[in-house]
Amino acid sequence: MKINSYDIHVIFNFKESTYKGTEIINLDTEDGVELDAVGLEIHSVEIDGRSADFKLEDNKVKVKTGKFSGDLRVTFSGKVRDTLVGIYRAPYNGSYMFSTQFESSHAREFIPCVDHPAYKAKFRLSVTVDRGLQVISNMPVKETREEGDQVTYVFHETPPMSTYLLYVGVGKFEEFRLQNVPEIIVATVPGKISKAKLPAEFARDFIRKYEEYYGIKYQLPKVHLIAVPEFAFGAMENWGAITFRETALLADEKSGFSNIRRVAEVVAHELAHQWFGNLVTMKWWNDLWLNESFATFMSYKIIDMLHPEWYMWGEFLLDETAGALLKDSIPTTHPIETKVNSPEEVEQIFDDISYGKGASILRMIESYIGKDEFRRGISKYLQKFSYGNAEGKDLWNSLEEASGKPVSKIMPHWVLEDGYPMVKVQIVGNQLELTQERFGLHPVPEKTYPIPITLMVNGEKKDLVMEGKSVRIEVGHVNELKVNLDKAGFYRVMYFDLGPVLASELTPEEQWGLANDYFAFLLAGKVSRDEYFKVVRSLMSAKHHLPVLELADQLSFLYAVNSQKYGEIAREFHSKQVKEWSTRQDPVGRRTYSTLAMNLSKMDPKFATSLSAQFSQYDQLDGDLKSAVAIAYAVSAGSQALDQLLTMYRQSKFDEDKTRLLNALLSMNSPHSVVNVLSMVFTGEMKKQDIIRSLQYSLFYPNVRDAVWEWIKIHSKKVAEIYQGTGIFGRVMADVIPLLGIGRVEEVERFFEANPIKGAEKGIRQGIEILKAVSRIV
Repeated sequence: MKINSYDIHVIFNFKESTYKGTEIINLDTEDGVELDAVGLEIHSVEIDGRSADFKLEDNKVKVKTGKFSGDLRVTFSGKVRDTLVGIYRAPYNGSYMFSTQFESSHAREFIPCVDHPAYKAKFRLSVTVDRGLQVISNMPVKETREEGDQVTYVFHETPPMSTYLLYVGVGKFEEFRLQNVPEIIVATVPGKISKAKLPAEFARDFIRKYEEYYGIKYQLPKVHLIAVPEFAFGAMENWGAITFRETALLADEKSGFSNIRRVAEVVAHELAHQWFGNLVTMKWWNDLWLNESFATFMSYKIIDMLHPEWYMWGEFLLDETAGALLKDSIPTTHPIETKVNSPEEVEQIFDDISYGKGASILRMIESYIGKDEFRRGISKYLQKFSYGNAEGKDLWNSLEEASGKPVSKIMPHWVLEDGYPMVKVQIVGNQLELTQERFGLHPVPEKTYPIPITLMVNGEKKDLVMEGKSVRIEVGHVNELKVNLDKAGFYRVMYFDLGPVLASELTPEEQWGLANDYFAFLLAGKVSRDEYFKVVRSLMSAKHHLPVLELADQLSFLYAVNSQKYGEIAREFHSKQVKEWSTRQDPVGRRTYSTLAMNLSKMDPKFATSLSAQFSQYDQLDGDLKSAVAIAYAVSAGSQALDQLLTMYRQSKFDEDKTRLLNALLSMNSPHSVVNVLSMVFTGEMKKQDIIRSLQYSLFYPNVRDAVWEWIKIHSKKVAEIYQGTGIFGRVMADVIPLLGIGRVEEVERFFEANPIKGAEKGIRQGIEILKAVSRIV
């Protein structure tokens, strides 16, 4: 069956949150039609103007047509729900807007359609709403027609695209427009437009750079960037009508570097999709990584081109590679390209593997074949498959043609197989012996990988593709040594002798790699605590924010795990580094100080009290410092701070500040206060989107963890229902359980076995596997 076009007209009853629809689907079929439809009432079906019999079963509209080429007309009706997928109500300040979230398989909850990424079609959309409401969709408005108290918005026809990229937004909007080609429009609910200029300028600059990099112009006449007040994900790349969580889009110069950088990265990521995902789309969801890995990789690349002072490839290691290395080291991992049997399975693979590992492998391959060759291959791929669908092998072939290197031989091992190697490095006389084994926090099946190895001995660079179990290289006497230069390769390195490594001049990326690898080796039981501490002490006075932030993350985690074992070195590191970064005024410096200060506030009551003195000037503080000062105030004042922080939270206009204050409230060392704050999600005081992602802030103190675990046991199913159809509950549990479950491994395992959460099974299993590794070092 081939779908050529959808001609859709929808009439909304905004007050009742219902709609009626008529669609004409132009198609060709050899034997009947099956349309996906979930939660819809189907009133009639016509074939070329004649009434036709149909069945509605198994969430499909089944029509016997025989061999047919022409128009199928369907009338239907549906409801706008209070969920976070399909078409749903996004509330704000006593009002609401309608918004859609169709990836991966939720377009079928709005219209009857063939809800499959390979069935691309053109969409012609018209929407009737009450006068005073506005409608946003993928294309610009072609015309509006007023009829009494209603107005109909008629949109231009889209290019051929997949159903999951269709967008409809209905409500009252303020818009900020940048006259550009394409036109850039930021849309917000009333009262939020003051933070629209910066993201609009980001979008303008990124589009120009992408056009230059890909050699292909942006395809549509406009792009909307829409801030949705209730949104499960960070953003969604609907073609020409990109939706965002407010904190992922709205920012200004006062927001602080953490927020500004996140907005830039998310805007860049979604705009990368306009080519990689929208213009060229995967054939099926097993190649989801083609969309997400590439958009992740390109977002860092494009920002680095425009803002080299932000050091984006360091951020890439912190944000993407670290999580991927962790999740790919446990039994419950999956290949980057993984078999997907049904749309329901897709939600569980929107994870660190599909995003972070895939992007890290792309970085490794670019390093291997060269940046110019990589760009030429990408451009060739996009041009060849424009407005169509492609598979992973199509990308490899394009990169191989552009570079002349055996990309299609190397990549299947990294994309179609799970896990990654650890390379053991030993000096044997005048030779360097490299031996590989698969790395795991727990026993995993043994594999060998073709590894693009880069190393430097006594200042001389060498590279090779290591295909076997081991290899020896003649190097002479070794004074200085480092392997995996700039941490570009997706593998870990264990040295038999750290002396030559610590004698080398390590780049910030290599310092990060050393720290990250040895923390993983500690969790895996491959090195002792003293060996790990040796690496930490070698970097105790690190000057660059990349290794400093990595160690801050590790040591604050270890402090939370067992403050008796790890508290002394954690406080020593943070106290030393806080002093070093306290005077830095550049954006990266302020963000680094803020992170260190947040951590130290939870470890050192005196420091928290001292820092919280700035809370009286909260509104005048830099955005990053606000986060640290709010947490210091919450920690030092305890439950006495509750009322004031809650009042400020309720009065905050922007989600950016609400999130800071919420995180501070959940950082209190007060079990009763923290669980009461968590329960605000059930009263409507906290947005549904915020509850699960904020949980991690409540896990630092053991007594609070105990209370949060009891809260989870009572409310897990209720919270999971909020995120039904998104996969988010499972992904967050993978990150939360390793701290939440300390001291209660068997209890956590038994609880989730007895109370399974549909769609979250994989994430919960991942969390338990990491928890078991963490339990070794408690």
